[in-house]
Amino acid sequence: MGIMIAIMLGIVELGFMAVRIWKKKSFQKEKSVVNLSEFLIVSVLAAVKVLDFSFRWQALLLVLAIRSIWAVICLVRRAQEKQYRTVKTIAVTVFQLFFIGAATVPAIIFPTYSGFSPTGSYEIETAVFTWEDESRVETFETDGSNRNVTVQFWYPKTEGEETFPLIIFSHGAFGYRQSNYSTYAELVSHGYVICSIDHTYHAFFTKQTDGQVITVNPEFIQSVFRINEDGISEDEIFAITREWMELRSNDMNFVLDTIKKKTENSAEDAFTKIDLSKIGIMGHSLGGATAVTVGRQRNDIDAVIDLDGTMLGEELSCENNVYTINEEPYPIPLLCIDTTDHYEEGLTYGDQYVNSVVLNNGIDAREIHFNQAGHLNFTDLPIFSPFLASLLGTGEIDSSDCIQTMNRVILNYYNHYLKQNEELTIQEVY
Repeated sequence: MGIMIAIMLGIVELGFMAVRIWKKKSFQKEKSVVNLSEFLIVSVLAAVKVLDFSFRWQALLLVLAIRSIWAVICLVRRAQEKQYRTVKTIAVTVFQLFFIGAATVPAIIFPTYSGFSPTGSYEIETAVFTWEDESRVETFETDGSNRNVTVQFWYPKTEGEETFPLIIFSHGAFGYRQSNYSTYAELVSHGYVICSIDHTYHAFFTKQTDGQVITVNPEFIQSVFRINEDGISEDEIFAITREWMELRSNDMNFVLDTIKKKTENSAEDAFTKIDLSKIGIMGHSLGGATAVTVGRQRNDIDAVIDLDGTMLGEELSCENNVYTINEEPYPIPLLCIDTTDHYEEGLTYGDQYVNSVVLNNGIDAREIHFNQAGHLNFTDLPIFSPFLASLLGTGEIDSSDCIQTMNRVILNYYNHYLKQNEELTIQEVY
């Protein structure tokens, strides 16, 4: 829709330019009527929900509104026809095309995304909280303030006192708490409470409950690119990733401990609906590594899912570029959902690859993979913004089919281990 509207507006601008050059006339009155009409048409499309009045279209509506205001002024004043100049006509047209193009970029990059309809029977409610961890100083700041962690809950809408298993989610590097909303919605509709963490300064942006927006830390961005550079030693990589894992696992542990306290003392729906005897954790990429680490640290977790994440927390040390990997059996059910490339990497490196060691030694550990999937196919980004996702890493698999199939696998896994009401039917390859 964004591309189509940009093309149509561009054709109108170029058409007027061609007519002006041909007739040697500015056609100011006619152009004012057209500009006013364009604004009215786009406004009507937004009003009847053909276009969603969100960030996707707000910039274009603003540009068209400014042009329409000037058009009304010109029509009311009945200004005399301006003297025609070819160079000016071309320059004004280029100027208008630039702003129209820039204003439609959000609609092109982020096409209207309606999501998938959850298959369960529960309606979904949500709540957001920002909690201060008084035991930790924020290392990304220099003012001595404590670390704040923002979380969002999605939970079933019910009238009674029914409680549901809790699942904590951790996003990947530069992700954010809603990165896998379709997964959350599917689980909640079947009777789960979801809590997704914004790892402040690791998230692309974090909007706290006080309205403050915190963007991703530039040094964190640099460190992510740094570990993928040629020439960096494994010892350096380990030192960098160890800091990431400490920060994120502390975030998740803090959130879990806070939820436990709130569930005991708070009357808010987000907490009264939680059954603390059934807890699962999961994450994508770096968030998957976080989930695996916390799953080993605690004794109140029942099942873990790692979405295409390298289990960095299971690397105990690195000396002279040789890793020591935790060979103690992973104590609880663990499912890795990987791309084929990630799966084949494990086959290639065997006991030199951390995921292979953990999976081989796990008490109940499984790995499945999706053929032709890319790293970001296990998030909603390919549905929300196909353009951005293709730049950042998707495969040839159908994005909608991949995420929906993955969501069914996750639901089946947690139904089996957290509710004990469903046979485990997952395949090794999809």
